[in-house]
Amino acid sequence: MTQTEISYMLWEIIRAGQIVDDERLDIRLLNDWVDLKRAKFVRQDFAKNPNSRISLNTYQKLPVTVSIVSVTDAGDYPYNSIYVQDYELVESDITIPSIVEGKSGPLILSLESEDAMKLPFSVVDYDHLRFAGNGKFNSGIIFGSIRDNKIYFKYNPFFSSYTNVVLRAIFEKPSEVTGFNPDTDRYPLDANIIDYLKNAILDEDINKFLKGVTDEVSDSTGQIK
Repeated sequence: MTQTEISYMLWEIIRAGQIVDDERLDIRLLNDWVDLKRAKFVRQDFAKNPNSRISLNTYQKLPVTVSIVSVTDAGDYPYNSIYVQDYELVESDITIPSIVEGKSGPLILSLESEDAMKLPFSVVDYDHLRFAGNGKFNSGIIFGSIRDNKIYFKYNPFFSSYTNVVLRAIFEKPSEVTGFNPDTDRYPLDANIIDYLKNAILDEDINKFLKGVTDEVSDSTGQIK
């Protein structure tokens, strides 16, 4: 199902019960609730079963272009020395949509090259990026990290020829991922979880929404009457 179909399914359930007969409930609010409940489910499921594999249906693919920049241009990067200008790193050209956080960090499936080479990439914590790749057996691996909704890579000669990478992750708001259309694209979640989303929204969000006090008199006083 698409996100639009899920939201309209909820809307029709509500309207059939004559709960909202004057269309006060905006479909955009339902879309936000669907995103929030999906992120909550993924986060809780991963917390309960950290060693289990999250369904591939939950991930999205985001093509990203990157550029080589100096450490100074990148801002507060963990290379701190008087020779800071001598360091280069690789930074994404775009801001990355927020990723669902698990106990050990953002839920990323892979960070990889877009072409057929498929060089070995590895995602590490930002604080560990400066130490990564200094060993005898891992110097050929391309290490990347997420900071402030940007992707950063420790410089590798690979980036002198290639400027495109692919990030596969569980994003908090699927509609923010480039190319995703909530009206036509499958919502990134297993079909058997849709009932969970529907029931959770109806039991929690809709109930709170209906219990809110309505200002029946709009007189610009700021008081509910």
